[in-house]
Amino acid sequence: MKLKEIRKAANKTQLQVSKDLNISQQNLCRYETGQNEPDIETLKKLAQYFHVTIDYLVENETPYLIDKSQFTTTQLNIIEQIKNLSEDACQKIEAYLIGFNAGEEHKNNIIRKFNREDF
Repeated sequence: MKLKEIRKAANKTQLQVSKDLNISQQNLCRYETGQNEPDIETLKKLAQYFHVTIDYLVENETPYLIDKSQFTTTQLNIIEQIKNLSEDACQKIEAYLIGFNAGEEHKNNIIRKFNREDF
């Protein structure tokens, strides 16, 4: 949890935060050291107090979120399958997709490469 880092960046002491949020300094210390985890209500208080999201606070950062409503079921199934592939396999799929969206000759070259065993 980034709690200690966030608290220090805000120039707050454990005592100040614990008083402001009405939680014990001992519990706050345990949250910062990872000995205990705050309940959801305490997480909400901490996030609001430091003006961050709960995800940020618990280091559950995601580079981007996908709006699933913009995709068909087939597209979502493909995304789920891709998550489990190796980097090499993903690069091959990317090359295929680039070729698929390119001109006919380029597409045929990519398809020929896929038909070779060494691709």
